[in-house]
Amino acid sequence: MKRYTILTSGILAAVFALSSCKKVLETEPFDRISEDVVWSTKANAETFIYSTYSIMNSYAGGEGTDPRTTNILGFDGTYNNSSAIFTEAVTRSSDYGFNNWAAIRRCNQIIEKVGASAGISDADKKALIAEGKFLRAMSYYNIARSTGRIVWIDRVLTPEDELKLASTANPTESYAYIIKDLEDAVVDLPTIKISGRTNKYVAAAFLTEVCLQALAYKNYPNAAAISQTDPLLDKVISNAQKVITEGGYSMEADYGGMFNETKKTSPEIIFGIYRLAINTTVDGTPMQTIVPNLNNTRVVQNLGSPLLNNQNVFEAWCSNFPSQNFVDDYLTKDKANPLIALPWNKTSQYLAAVDEGVTIPSTGTNHDVIPRANGEALMKTGKIKSGSTETIWNLANENRDARWRASVWSDSTDRIYGELLTMTIRGNANRWMKTNGYAYYASLSNMYWRKGLYTNVNPRPYVGVATDYHYVPMRLGRVYLNMAEAYLLKGDLANALINLNKTRVVHGNLPAAISPTIAEAWKDYKRERRVDLVMENDYYFSLLRWGRYGGDANSGLASGKTIPELTESIRVMDVSKDRKSFVLVTGGFGGVNNARVFDESRRYLFPIAQSYLDNNPAFGPQNPGW
Repeated sequence: MKRYTILTSGILAAVFALSSCKKVLETEPFDRISEDVVWSTKANAETFIYSTYSIMNSYAGGEGTDPRTTNILGFDGTYNNSSAIFTEAVTRSSDYGFNNWAAIRRCNQIIEKVGASAGISDADKKALIAEGKFLRAMSYYNIARSTGRIVWIDRVLTPEDELKLASTANPTESYAYIIKDLEDAVVDLPTIKISGRTNKYVAAAFLTEVCLQALAYKNYPNAAAISQTDPLLDKVISNAQKVITEGGYSMEADYGGMFNETKKTSPEIIFGIYRLAINTTVDGTPMQTIVPNLNNTRVVQNLGSPLLNNQNVFEAWCSNFPSQNFVDDYLTKDKANPLIALPWNKTSQYLAAVDEGVTIPSTGTNHDVIPRANGEALMKTGKIKSGSTETIWNLANENRDARWRASVWSDSTDRIYGELLTMTIRGNANRWMKTNGYAYYASLSNMYWRKGLYTNVNPRPYVGVATDYHYVPMRLGRVYLNMAEAYLLKGDLANALINLNKTRVVHGNLPAAISPTIAEAWKDYKRERRVDLVMENDYYFSLLRWGRYGGDANSGLASGKTIPELTESIRVMDVSKDRKSFVLVTGGFGGVNNARVFDESRRYLFPIAQSYLDNNPAFGPQNPGW
């Protein structure tokens, strides 16, 4: 496979300048490159196109939009950038994306200038114009999924043009433009795979998701018009099948490796964004906010153990962590019936070993003590029964979804950077280090993220340390899940299960789901999508989409009603030092994480920032509820 890495515009300009002919360098101004030169050849045009791929950064992943949901419990920027959303403190002055016009101008320049070039062959023109349309569609899709409406511009505007254009009338009009661009791209893009660059199958893969979002927002703000025979569902399925049968991609058994250095060019990855150490440091990646800042002085203050072998290895600024709400969706194989998988606290082995509702001591120095923090509410307790050889650790880890260990750094799992982190009471990295003020950059949830953490950063993940890094905006597992959703909406239970089980079996190493009804299949599907695509900028927009569908997709509620998953309180589980007791609590955890609300009258779309409407009334009217 050819490799393409997105570089900064400055590096691209330097590469272009060095490769240009001596005559151009001698005659052109030294501070810029003339337009005629840029569009004179395919190679020159590609330098402009490559730098336009910054559009795809909106799909990069990391914490992304997950802190808007209960997937993530965070503080500092993680919390501050999302809390206004889940507390309904957003106002019509808030800007969550509407002005993408500079990016669209670049896309239109690609389409027009390539088409008019005398130095680019007709065959190359077709492919490059399709690439411009793909990028234009992806820029607009990023706006449409947030505000619903866009300002459609399909030409390079000049000062003589009317610049106070109107926005689209509704999300359906917006998506019609986006889908048309992507369909044109599917037709004319090449099939060649170059990492970090689009091709026919990249466009088809993204089209499967765009069509689902478009379907959900039909008839907005009224109830969604979902029909089993909607042509958009057929587009999802046909494009997914194109990717699956023609694209040459395959599912990756090493799920975690797709998101670190070991499988960064996995055959499952359809589109990746690749950064090189030459211009990337740890603090420019998600690693900076998922790695803790610990040393042995802090561990000793926490009465924790074991001490770190290298107390300088963890000096990052973690601020986002997996919540108990999220990790409870990692299923566990049942020992009594290994053909089924259940939540870890619903398995036969758990029920046989744990007494719930018992009193757990909160003071003292015994190994069964679990302290309580002010302002937190007790939700559940549990203790290993007398005579049982089980531990809470065994019940929460053994025979569990393989993605649990690949995605979450939990108590006493694998050594990373030579260190074993313990998250029990009096562990060396638990939440009480932060709660008691011993360490600022420590977990709020007794867990850290492993997904997206490279294990070869030298000497350690630390600000300023150079590293390669990559993101995975689109992969084959996501395409299978999109197709499963289309089949669920068609009422085709058999095909829905076939496709949702692709990720469940290969990535999770779980027995296949055998849901007997569409309603049960939706539950399995929603759980599967959540755990497979966490930290991939998906869950928030999927919840909105499912809320718009209504019915089985949203806990039996009508289209456009509240979304239960966006109103539940964050949960945290503490485990005793001896790993024989647990306490489940909820609380603010330094914020208002226990007061999440969802205003169904407006929350399905963000406002168009009022400043845009004040400047140009043609952008209006404002979105409903704002």
